[in-house]
Amino acid sequence: MISIITISYNKSELTKKCLEAIFKNTKGNFEVIVIDNASTDDAIECLLKEKRISLTQNNKNLGFSKANNQGAQKASGDILVFLNNDTEVQPGWLEPIIDIYKAEKNIGAVGVKLLFPDGLIQHAGVTISEDHIPRHLYYREMANDIKVNKEREFQAVTAACIAIPKKVFNEVRGFDEEYVNGLEDVDLCLRIKQKGYKIIYTPKSVVIHHESVSPGRFKFNKHNSDLYMSRWRDAKSDEHKYYQEDGLNWLQILGRDFVNMGYSKDEYHTVPKRIKYGKYIYIPLQKCFLVVKLLVTLDFKTLGQKIRKVV
Repeated sequence: MISIITISYNKSELTKKCLEAIFKNTKGNFEVIVIDNASTDDAIECLLKEKRISLTQNNKNLGFSKANNQGAQKASGDILVFLNNDTEVQPGWLEPIIDIYKAEKNIGAVGVKLLFPDGLIQHAGVTISEDHIPRHLYYREMANDIKVNKEREFQAVTAACIAIPKKVFNEVRGFDEEYVNGLEDVDLCLRIKQKGYKIIYTPKSVVIHHESVSPGRFKFNKHNSDLYMSRWRDAKSDEHKYYQEDGLNWLQILGRDFVNMGYSKDEYHTVPKRIKYGKYIYIPLQKCFLVVKLLVTLDFKTLGQKIRKVV
C-alpha cells in the first residue's frame, strides 16, 4: 500500500484542491494522512468533513520536518509519498513511481516533474552548484523541453512530492527536525544517498505546484542555510554534469552559472572567482542585449515592465 502524507497549515482552499486531486487522479491501494499544524483559518473545519483521510491535529505548528515524521509514524504503507498541500497531482501520477520501485530494488527516493500553474518547470531534479548551493535544474523552463523529460539519477529531489520506502526512511531516521521549513529535503536525500541508495527523477509523474505559499515560509532561511553548510559543504558539485549530458556548450554553461550564482549574495565566500568578478561584465551585457532584443522585436510592453522594475 502507498501512504500519501500531506501537511496542512492554513490555506484551506489549497488543501481542499490537493485532496480533491489525490482522490480523483490516484488509482490503486492507498491511504491519505493529513497532519494539521494548528491552522487558524477554516482548514480544520474543511478537513473534518473529509472522511477519506486520517487526520492528526497538532496544538501548535511543529514545522515541516516534525509533522512529516509524525505522518510517517502513522503510515501503514510500504512506500511513503510526502506531498505538499499546495500541489495538485495529475492523472497517472502514481503509476510511474510504482513502476520504478518494481523495476529496481536499490531505489531510495523518487521525485517527480513539478510544474508551476503557468506550465513552466518548477522541479526536474536538484543539482549542487559550484558555490555548494543546491538548486533546481532548468527552473522555469518549458515543460516539453527534452532536457527535463529524461528519467535519471540525482543526488537530491524536492520533497514537495517525493516517494521513499518506509524502511529506507526509518533507516536514515526521517527528516532532520533541526531544519525549519527549508533544505530538510536535500539533507534527507543526501543521507539516503550516503547509504548507497539511488535517487531517481521521473518526468512521467506530473504534479502542479503553487510553491512556497505558506505564511513565514522563508523566515528561517539563514538558520537552514548555516545548518546545511555545516554538514554538506563538501557535497559534490554536479550541476555541470547534467549540462554536459544535455549537450550545452561551454558558453551556455557559463551563462547559466552567471544567472545562478551571479545574482545571489555570497554568504559563504564559495562563489568561483570567474563568477564573482565576471558578473560585473556579464550581467550588464546580458541586460543590454535583452533591451536591444526587445527594441528590435518591438516588444515595448515587456521593455516597460523591465524598466519599471529597475526604477
